[in-house]
Amino acid sequence: MTSKLFSYPGSIPKYKIAAGLGAVLFSIATLVFALPAASKSPGDKPDTQVGAADAASEKTTPKNEKKSKSGKATKVAEPIEEVIDSAKSGPKQRVVSLTFKQMGAWSSIKLRGVDGYQSLQFPVRADEVVVSAKLRMAYDYSPALIPELSHLQISLNERVVAVEGLPKDKGVGNSREINLDPRLFGDLNSLGFKLIGHYTRQCEDPFHSSLWLTLSDLGRLELTLAPLSVSNDLKTLPLPFLDKRENAALKLPFVFSGSPSFGTLKAAGVVASWFGMQAGTRGAQFPTTLNTLPNGNAVVFLRGADTIEGIKGAGVSNIAIQPHPTNVHAKLLVISGATEQDLLRAANTLALYAPTLTGQSVTVTKEVEPAPRKPYDAPAWLPTDRPVKFGELVRPDELHVQGYFPSVVRINYRVTPDLFTWRSPGAPMKLKYRATRLPFHKNSSLNVSLNANFIETIALNANYPLDTKTELTQRPTQVSNGATALREERLALPPYAVGGRNQLQLGYFFDVIKEGECMSLPPDNLQASIDAESTLDFSGYPHYVALPNLAYFASLGFPFTRFADLSETAVVLPDNPNADEMGVYLAVMGRMGESTAYPVLRHSVISAAEVDRVASKDLIIIGSGRSQTLMSKWADHLPMVQQDGERRVRERQESWWPSYRWEQEDVNALPVPPGSVNFSIAGSLAAMMGFQSPLQATRSAVFLYADKAGDLRKVSEALVDPERIPMVQGDFVVVDDKSVNHARVSETYYLGSLAVTSKIRWFFADQPILMGLLALFVAVLLATLVYRMVRRVRGKRQRKLS
Repeated sequence: MTSKLFSYPGSIPKYKIAAGLGAVLFSIATLVFALPAASKSPGDKPDTQVGAADAASEKTTPKNEKKSKSGKATKVAEPIEEVIDSAKSGPKQRVVSLTFKQMGAWSSIKLRGVDGYQSLQFPVRADEVVVSAKLRMAYDYSPALIPELSHLQISLNERVVAVEGLPKDKGVGNSREINLDPRLFGDLNSLGFKLIGHYTRQCEDPFHSSLWLTLSDLGRLELTLAPLSVSNDLKTLPLPFLDKRENAALKLPFVFSGSPSFGTLKAAGVVASWFGMQAGTRGAQFPTTLNTLPNGNAVVFLRGADTIEGIKGAGVSNIAIQPHPTNVHAKLLVISGATEQDLLRAANTLALYAPTLTGQSVTVTKEVEPAPRKPYDAPAWLPTDRPVKFGELVRPDELHVQGYFPSVVRINYRVTPDLFTWRSPGAPMKLKYRATRLPFHKNSSLNVSLNANFIETIALNANYPLDTKTELTQRPTQVSNGATALREERLALPPYAVGGRNQLQLGYFFDVIKEGECMSLPPDNLQASIDAESTLDFSGYPHYVALPNLAYFASLGFPFTRFADLSETAVVLPDNPNADEMGVYLAVMGRMGESTAYPVLRHSVISAAEVDRVASKDLIIIGSGRSQTLMSKWADHLPMVQQDGERRVRERQESWWPSYRWEQEDVNALPVPPGSVNFSIAGSLAAMMGFQSPLQATRSAVFLYADKAGDLRKVSEALVDPERIPMVQGDFVVVDDKSVNHARVSETYYLGSLAVTSKIRWFFADQPILMGLLALFVAVLLATLVYRMVRRVRGKRQRKLS
């Protein structure tokens, strides 16, 4: 059983009381000067401070406001780019740009029918308020739409903010910029697009193919945000350092006093893994500074009597939130302790018990460490010893859809990538589903896909009898009982997509029956759902995989995350790591925490001189230039070596062009590389290298390297970029700002174990000649035995006859 004991301070120092009173007076002054902004129209541009307080009061109660007028629409001359703009619009404001794709649009937004509708959801940080907003969008629409009867309606939180006409001669290449009323924004927001379309003035088909409008997924929403005051209370964590509802990647500075020891860095790694867990799939980076506070929010580590710009530690194992000394809108999360063990105790407390912390500071007086994790038991991974229900993976409301064109049910899950699925039909899936079955809609179906790859189509009306005259399905005997009955299908997920990060897509398609012009219209009240008792079953597969494969490392941190607490992982840093090397170490720990949903409590941080004592562990090696001595020591094992002013690269066995996992034989051994090449070059290189640990054959190593320390950020950025993570393959990856190139150059080794029969089958699978010779030998042996048996029987008969 695990437990923590905390102590909370009983009084607040006088200087903190004075700081609090100053913050209150500043807020009152801001409110007074902001009041005149209430009379401005939504389209007016606010000053740096004016309007912030007014918008703040509206943010909490957006439903009580009057309906806003439509914003004025103007054309946008430049094409829309998919970027995040963090430029400052004022000393205390920032501009954030969210593309439709970042808000959840998987592709272009397609509106169909007479009243097609789709919406995008996005949050606003709890410690910020919108002071101005602009919507930039590009769209095309059908030339068959009647301009007088058709228009595009834009809404924000169910309030119409703009109506765009659809002229007949401008169907392609439309772009608009619309000012939005900042008072309409709340914490969670919905941006809606509705097409009111008509192609005839007579009776019309509401689902006619000419009723369409498409919005580009590169459209964007630009928000100017002003900060709000946040209390110095640990119960708000991870706010204000991280808002889970944000879509942008987290960039949170970590600050150390002087050159931190490896024990201090381990504590920082635990905290980074916790922030990585909170950031989720959007990614997290932790730029490192020494002895200097950044201008915004930051995490500060102080040991003993260390101080940074007047910020002091508690002298004991302590977690505290303190105001920034030079920025009234910024906070500092201070992790302090008298020793390295005190720092680690405070870091573990934050990572494991953050929801229970309250007050400005907490002192950890006692710690009982949790039990070590078992292999493959990461909370974010599907268990491989039992079937898993869909209800364990998503909320029940996410499994329900409605309408003639329902959205796709998407189920994300993660599985350890070392499941050996060779010559298996795939992972069993028991799919239970419900859907409104209209008797005459014979083509309605449920389409099943995995990672956008088609698997199966299930006919929703398959069990209905067929009328041979009309070739339409007949009504069931009892419609009320049979129309939405629970049905079940058993499928198998393809073996090539069993491991790693996956998304199961379940899309309903309802057949539209057109009964004729001006006839009864089909109902639009169709309902469908996937039952939460549906299951995925990954049990029964052995753990056996070919390595090195950096795709596993980039996707799920494997093989290091085989133990979620990284108890069998050691991070090897240079003797005196610089800020860039510490930053990439923290980013990797954040990625590990995100991959497993568990903090890295038991990893080790060592120097190259100590590597022999961790021979039984997997190794993550970080270095730049000549700082990492293991590059020269293990030169014969690395895919690439920078030594004595020259770069030696092994000859590659596969193309540098990107490829997908299923296009490669992941468990196909490569021969020993035939050679290498040495050359001198002036340019800088950043790379990831995977290889077998020289210390133990059953252990793995990954080397994160850059010629220049500043280029290590390219590696950490690639590991949190969803667009580039799939490009990380093989055992040698070269990373640039926008591109990733990979190759296979190292020898293959295997991790895991197989049953004896599977080992024999696996061994002969790649040895056809040996298999043929063995078969011939067995045939000759059997023939010899049969021949001798026949001779013996014949001899017995002859002796009996004689």
